[in-house]
Amino acid sequence: MTNAMSAPPTVDLKNINRVELSLSADAQMLFLARMTGAAVASRANFDYERVEDLRLAIDELCVRLMSRGGGPARITLQFQWDEDGVINVVATLVPEDDPTGNGRHSHPTATPASFELSERILDALVDDHGGDSIGGVHREWLRIRRQDPLG
Repeated sequence: MTNAMSAPPTVDLKNINRVELSLSADAQMLFLARMTGAAVASRANFDYERVEDLRLAIDELCVRLMSRGGGPARITLQFQWDEDGVINVVATLVPEDDPTGNGRHSHPTATPASFELSERILDALVDDHGGDSIGGVHREWLRIRRQDPLG
């Protein structure tokens, strides 16, 4: 006879939803990121103002990433939301290997003043945000919560 163990009870299990989008780091393609963000926010039952806040914040994240890059690249966005109305977005800029560039990329075009303005914009739109760079791969993230209709 085999002695089977039962699985431990789950604690505070939440339904997590996830969408991923990958696009060329091109300003003309940002409408896809904004549309995806709006669809995610609508699925998470955000009101119209918060949907628009997320759309603007995603645009800001992508522009920040594109200004940090210096050559052909892709932006990958990962959207994750739960039943409590919290949306997390991680945007990553990954340089594409260009054989004609011989490993050289142009320098980033962002200035400290533009990043300061960008920080203020994101501060006004979302609950939390940040970013980092590792080995030429730049990443920005944000967190936005659904507003309580009573508060």
